[in-house]
Amino acid sequence: MNKSRFESLGVYLPEKIVSTKELIDSMEQKPQFDLESLTGIKTRRWRSECEDSYTLALKAAKKCLENSEYEASDLDVIIFCSITHSKDGTNHWFEPSLSKFLKDNLGMRPSAINFDMTNACAGMLTGLFILNNMIKAGTASCGMVVSGECITPISETAMKEIKDPIDAQFASLTVGDSGAAMIIDRCSNEEDGIDFVEFMTVAEFAELCFGMPSEQNSGIAMYTDAIGIHREVISRLPGAIRHLKKKYGMKGEDFDYILPHQTSTRAIQTAFSHCREQLDDEIPEILISLDRYGNTSSTSHFVVLHDYLSRKQLKKKSKILFFGLASGIVMGFVSATINKLEEQYGYCN
Repeated sequence: MNKSRFESLGVYLPEKIVSTKELIDSMEQKPQFDLESLTGIKTRRWRSECEDSYTLALKAAKKCLENSEYEASDLDVIIFCSITHSKDGTNHWFEPSLSKFLKDNLGMRPSAINFDMTNACAGMLTGLFILNNMIKAGTASCGMVVSGECITPISETAMKEIKDPIDAQFASLTVGDSGAAMIIDRCSNEEDGIDFVEFMTVAEFAELCFGMPSEQNSGIAMYTDAIGIHREVISRLPGAIRHLKKKYGMKGEDFDYILPHQTSTRAIQTAFSHCREQLDDEIPEILISLDRYGNTSSTSHFVVLHDYLSRKQLKKKSKILFFGLASGIVMGFVSATINKLEEQYGYCN
């Protein structure tokens, strides 16, 4: 059976930087808690007036191709995985799919497969799951997974609408905009590539988070029971990891790092401290960059990975356990060694 790997990575971050203090200062009703201290988020990137989900994704895709050995015409498939689907401003685009626009703009061949799929903040890892299976089955040899998250409109809605000291829109103030793309291809090197991708869903908690039109005006909003999601994830994460340990024979010491979805520093540290206690196993170093980028939704893992690789902060031949988390509740895990990406960022073997 074929094995796949991360062949190249491209990340685009808007130039505008907005601090948590700026957001809170602009609100009529201030929270009863220190949002920056609670989440660890100091700043996030904010799209310009000419940027939307499509343009953010396109810029990331072009960066990814610049870093790749492949041309766009070589790719067999492109999967667009964003929560947000804005194009031409704030218009939410259904059909044609944004993957079709990306495919044509990048110059992919007409016969290449394209489709959109959404799985909340686990979108890109879910796209990776699909493409990895296509490569393993031999139906594709290389392809791109891409997302453009123009999600700060929910922050704008929250800043206008929050009236209570405790409000379901407070989580909307943690997000940031970004684009990310990765090319996955077939790999013959046993010391590189993806070992496994595993997903599980606990659908009974789907109503803990809603993304929908605002209940008060024409904007888009997100209503979240953040405490409820945190509680349910913490209680179930040790069991999920126990399942992986049994199925794949893995141990904490097998990994150099764990890269979680970027929600809040305190929540991430609490969750994995609980795992350490419950499983009596070491937890690898946790990679976090949300202090500067916030929660960038489906792109978060690759924004963080790009950040650490750019600063050469990872060990050579790093093996990483990616932990995906999304409202639903979805938990996903990807085990991968990233030798080819380290070459892209100038690591020397």
